[in-house]
Amino acid sequence: MDHEKSPDELIAALKQQVDELTESKLHLQEQLARKEQFTAMIAHELRSPLTPIINYARIVARPNQKRETIERGTNIIISQAWRLSRLVSDLLDSSRLTSGTFTLVCSSCDVVKLVKESVEQLRPIAPYHKFVVEVPDSPMIGNWDYGRLQQALGNLIDNAIKYSLEDSIITIRAWLMPGKVCISVHNEGQSIPLADVDQLFRPYSRLASDPRQKGSGLGLYIAKSIIAAHGGNLQLEPATVEEQGTTFSFDLPLI
Repeated sequence: MDHEKSPDELIAALKQQVDELTESKLHLQEQLARKEQFTAMIAHELRSPLTPIINYARIVARPNQKRETIERGTNIIISQAWRLSRLVSDLLDSSRLTSGTFTLVCSSCDVVKLVKESVEQLRPIAPYHKFVVEVPDSPMIGNWDYGRLQQALGNLIDNAIKYSLEDSIITIRAWLMPGKVCISVHNEGQSIPLADVDQLFRPYSRLASDPRQKGSGLGLYIAKSIIAAHGGNLQLEPATVEEQGTTFSFDLPLI
């Protein structure tokens, strides 16, 4: 037969319940704050490409526009639409990675074509950057998911644009190694401190080094996940005296 609890025991039990409820409340408040922050970031990310799409669509729609104006406006609309498409894909893929339903659809894929097309998609949104593309003259073919790799590489190039000054150079390289193809994206922006490397590839995580830049914090996480699904590895290369800035590189095994 259970003995009746003493007043001290009752007070201790009540205090424990209060502490547990307080902890649960703080946890829920933290989750709500993260949700609101994430919603605000996504709203900003969606609005960023939509604004130039609307503005340049209005310009192109005006009568008697010069051919050069129409071509430039059309290119910007297309490149921003691709940017918007990658963001939506990142959001969907984040959910798929969480639920374990992320998949690849692999077929014959040329990395040389992939690099060139990815650069041309983003060139119109960075007219004052200089893009240098260093790829072999002949195709580099592998069995990969072209659309996913275009999403991953697009995220890396977009990231390079965001974190480097206008009139600087962004260099995209692709080369063949024994059993694999390697790709790198370099910008001349500020180097990333080694202490921040662990945060780079976490979902919804962004570095505090440049508070002016806003984003969902999904780009590098999704890019790394796509490369890992192909059996490769995305990494931040250490800065060197000869090449200041930031370089991300990844490899794709030739199967």
